[in-house]
Amino acid sequence: MEKVRNLSLKYKVSMIVIIMVVLIFAGVTYFSLNILKTNLSNDLKSELLSVGTLTSMQVNPDQVGKLLSKNGEGNPDFTSLQKQLDQIQKDQGVMSWSYIWTLKDDQVTTQAYTSNLNDIYKPGALFADLAPIHLDAAKKVYSTGKSEVTDIFKDPFGTWRTVFSPIKQDGKVIAVIGIDYSADYINQLSSQARNQQLLITIIGLIIIALVIYAAINKILKPLKSIVNVSNRIAEGDLSSNPLSYDSNDEIGQLNTAVVKMQHSLRTLILNIQDSSEHVATSSQQLTASSQETESYSVKVNSDMTEIAEKTLMNSKITEETVTVLEETAIGIQRIAESTSTASEESEQMAASAQNGYDSLDRLQNQMHNITESVTRIADVIQVLNSQISEINEMTNLITDVAEQTNLLSLNASIEAARAGEHGRGFAVVATEIRKLAERTGRSANTIAEHLGSITQSTTQSQIIAQEGQGEVHKGLELMKEAAQSFNQILESTKNVSMQMQEISASSQQISASSEEVTASMTELRNVSGEIAKSSDQVSSASELQLQFIQEVAQATESLSHTSQSLQELIQQFKV
Repeated sequence: MEKVRNLSLKYKVSMIVIIMVVLIFAGVTYFSLNILKTNLSNDLKSELLSVGTLTSMQVNPDQVGKLLSKNGEGNPDFTSLQKQLDQIQKDQGVMSWSYIWTLKDDQVTTQAYTSNLNDIYKPGALFADLAPIHLDAAKKVYSTGKSEVTDIFKDPFGTWRTVFSPIKQDGKVIAVIGIDYSADYINQLSSQARNQQLLITIIGLIIIALVIYAAINKILKPLKSIVNVSNRIAEGDLSSNPLSYDSNDEIGQLNTAVVKMQHSLRTLILNIQDSSEHVATSSQQLTASSQETESYSVKVNSDMTEIAEKTLMNSKITEETVTVLEETAIGIQRIAESTSTASEESEQMAASAQNGYDSLDRLQNQMHNITESVTRIADVIQVLNSQISEINEMTNLITDVAEQTNLLSLNASIEAARAGEHGRGFAVVATEIRKLAERTGRSANTIAEHLGSITQSTTQSQIIAQEGQGEVHKGLELMKEAAQSFNQILESTKNVSMQMQEISASSQQISASSEEVTASMTELRNVSGEIAKSSDQVSSASELQLQFIQEVAQATESLSHTSQSLQELIQQFKV
């Protein structure tokens, strides 16, 4: 970490920019490889579909159809198909092997295959050692009639990617031909494409890194000259010639600032040199005057300290007397205020009790009104229940009429049917009457259901009204008891208010007398305090003056030494 901190600016900037470029290239390369992998997979899938389709077109479906009925190693159709598949494998070059299957009830029967599968397959025999993805793809070709490519999968014989194509006879799929490609071949294609992409990326990064380093080196080259000049200024050499840099970028602005700083420092050093000589002369004169003033101030300070001590003692005695009287006056005043406040609050409490009593009386009247309203509501609900019962009876009557009408319309329809062609119009009318009767019956049933719900609600409302009437009676009894309690509180509050008024008047008279005594002692305390304060201020002023004179003497001596040191430092600069 320390080595990185000590690197030059061009290396630091180059490292940062190159790291950013590498990260950007890494991200772009990552996404490019993913896109390349996807495109390669899609291209390979398209190629496999084309190979599968072309291969299935070269197979004679009639020969395959004959193998379905009779198959075996000595079958001439099997031998012919195997030679044809071997030739297709030889011409294609990269396929591992091919085979022809038939499927029935998820069972695979091998009908033909390339000769390199003779140790694995038997013609016309079932084969069960299959990967699920392998079997699912073959079944999908059977169901859709289109070629299908699997993803890369693994089975007991290796890792593969397979294309299945249908073999059709008279438009019907009678078998599928499968072509297996080794995953090593597919991975080899992906690896070659990935390596090419990585090689291009690395070469691009190297070229861009070299270009970035060269550009940054050229841009930051003037900084080295500026650093050299700054180091000479730091060592005290202000006589170097200004730098020339035409650009107005940040480096140019830095160069201009360094030139201005060099000129300002040269002017400042010359001014300080003149001023330090003048300060050295003045400080010597000031030192002599301050020593003479210090001797007079010591004597004045001693006299004022003695006067201040005697005045302060007298002021403390007066202060203690006034404090006792003030505390007594405050206590009496608080008693007067408390009794006055208590008197006012007792009057307010009496008024509040009277208002509460009046409110309870009005509330009691209102509760009587609520009782009468609840009773009327219960009566109205009872009348409503009676009316609902009558409506329910009418609804039952409508339902019965609708059912009878429905039966009559049904009989009319039967009679119209017997009448044949002459009763057709009458049958239509009877049908419409029956539909109307059915709708009337359904509407009457709906009304009856709603009336039942309303009856339940009114019954519950009547019960609630009766309960509310009982609660109102209980509330009336409680309010009567509360009115009696409020009446007792009102009488007690009036008695307390009268007693507090008498106490408040007495406390105010005592407070007025105490305030007169306190005012006299306060005036005496103020006079004593002013005398003590004046003496103390004079004493403090004399002490401060003495300290100030001593500090001035020390400062003038220090100033003399400083001016000498300053002249020695200025001589180190070359202007």
